[in-house]
Amino acid sequence: MLAALTLAGCGQGGDDLMDDYVARVANVLDAEPAPVDPMALPSYPRPRQLRQPVPDIRIDLLDAWALRGCEVFKLLGERNSILGKVAEPEIRLDYERRLLTLLPQCLGSDIEIEDDLRAELESALAAKRSAFPVHLWNASVANPDYAAYWTGGSEPFAAEDTIDTEGYKAAQSTLSQLVESPMESTGSDWLGALERMGQYPMGGHSLQSMRVAIQRLEQAERLLRAAAEDRRLCPMGPALKELGFARNVMVNIFTGEVQPWLVTVDQRFLAGFDPLSRIHDTLPIQNEPMADYVGVLQAWHDRYRLRIRQQVDAWQALFAACGSQATSAG
Repeated sequence: MLAALTLAGCGQGGDDLMDDYVARVANVLDAEPAPVDPMALPSYPRPRQLRQPVPDIRIDLLDAWALRGCEVFKLLGERNSILGKVAEPEIRLDYERRLLTLLPQCLGSDIEIEDDLRAELESALAAKRSAFPVHLWNASVANPDYAAYWTGGSEPFAAEDTIDTEGYKAAQSTLSQLVESPMESTGSDWLGALERMGQYPMGGHSLQSMRVAIQRLEQAERLLRAAAEDRRLCPMGPALKELGFARNVMVNIFTGEVQPWLVTVDQRFLAGFDPLSRIHDTLPIQNEPMADYVGVLQAWHDRYRLRIRQQVDAWQALFAACGSQATSAG
C-alpha cells in the first residue's frame, strides 16, 4: 500500500499545463481559442468479447492411475480438486504448462502403461498442445487484471511526477516475453508481472494525457495558423513587440515545459502498447474486438504525434509570416 501511495507524486496536472499553454498562446495573439473538440477514449473490449472458450480435455484420475509413479499424477489431482476447477486464468495456464512438460516425461519413462491408455493420453496431450494458445490469451489480454492497466486512470499525468516508468515498462515487456516463451516461465513469473501492472494503470493515464494533449494542441494550432495567415504580429511589415512575447511563449512554455511532458506521455504509452502489439501478433487467436482495439490505439498514437509535428510547424509559420525564424531573436 505504501509503495502505491508514492506513485502519483505531486505537481501541476497535465491538463492544467496544457490549459495554461493555450491561454498564453491566445493572450499573446489577442484571440479566443475555439471550443475543445470532444474525443472519446479508446474502449478496451469487454471480458465476454475477449475470453476464449477452453476445450474440456480432462484426464480422469482413475484412468490415469497407472501414472501414479510420475510427478504428473499429483498435478492431475490438483486440476481435479475444487480449487483447480475454479482457478484464475493465469493459474490454469501454469497448470497446462506443467502438464505439457510432465506428461511427455512420464510417457517417455519406463513406467508400464497399457496401449489403450497410452493412446488416450497421447491424444489428450496433442489436444492440450493445440489449445495452449487459448490459455495464453485468457491469461494475458483477456485477463481483467491486464485490462485494468488500460481502463484505469481518470486523469492525465502530472507535469512532474515520480512514477516508475521503467518498472511498469519492464512488467509489460516481461508479460510479452512470457507469451512468446511460455514454456520457460513459471506461475510466479505471471503473477509478478500482473501484480506489478495492477499497481498503477499507466496505460489508462497515457490515454487520458494524449486526449488532453491532442485537444489543446489543436486549439493552439488554430490560433497560430490564423495569426500567421493574417500576419497579426506584423500587419504593417515590421514585427510588433508581441512577436517577441510569442517567442517567449514558444521557447519557455512550449519547448521548455509542454514538449518534455509530451515526450513522457509518448514513452509511457509505448511502454504498454508495444508489448500489447507483440502479444496480439504472437498468439494465433482471431479476435475482432482486440484487433480493432489495437488498431484504434495505433491511430490514436499517430494522431498524437501528428499534432505535435503540426504544432511545431504552426509556430514556424507564425514567425515565417513576419520574415523571422522561430529559433532566432530577430
